[in-house]
Amino acid sequence: LLPPQVIYAGKTIGCHAKVTFPSDWNVTHSLSHWSTEQTMLEFIDVIVIPYFKSVREELKLAADQPALVICDVFAAHRCESVREKLKQNNIHLVFVPASCTGELQPLDLSVNDPFKSKMKEQFATWYAECVKTALDAGESLADVNIDLKASTLKPRHANWLISAIESLSSMKCLEEGFRKAGILDCI
Repeated sequence: LLPPQVIYAGKTIGCHAKVTFPSDWNVTHSLSHWSTEQTMLEFIDVIVIPYFKSVREELKLAADQPALVICDVFAAHRCESVREKLKQNNIHLVFVPASCTGELQPLDLSVNDPFKSKMKEQFATWYAECVKTALDAGESLADVNIDLKASTLKPRHANWLISAIESLSSMKCLEEGFRKAGILDCI
């Protein structure tokens, strides 16, 4: 599993969660917190190219050994600059057709559900603990007020992300996603 890119909404690094992320993660920002052409190029430079370089070296392959990236058709993935950067590094880009990620995108078939479940589980546990603490302190259930401000949730969410990704890294589900997509024997 490649290290993730985490995108916060904002103009500067000041919008990032004040948490120590694993050093191989790409933590960045965009105005909307959505992937953009710029964040995609950053992801390629910081994560994708170094990953394929290390795999090529580890497997004693030529530095220009072709590699493959599978993306959905989100606009940031289809930018000419993104396609050109991948091409310059002999990385072939394959798009999963629109509305087919649930059947053909390996991560959708293996990693995304356990990841989302882990994130929801961590939030639910935290929320339940907050409610319990308030009730134990004598508040009535009707008066319990959980702080859901971004300043409260952002660092927690960041730690939940770290925990969820670490739990996935120990799972053997990624290969299963490629099998379900029908492409395991092709790679």
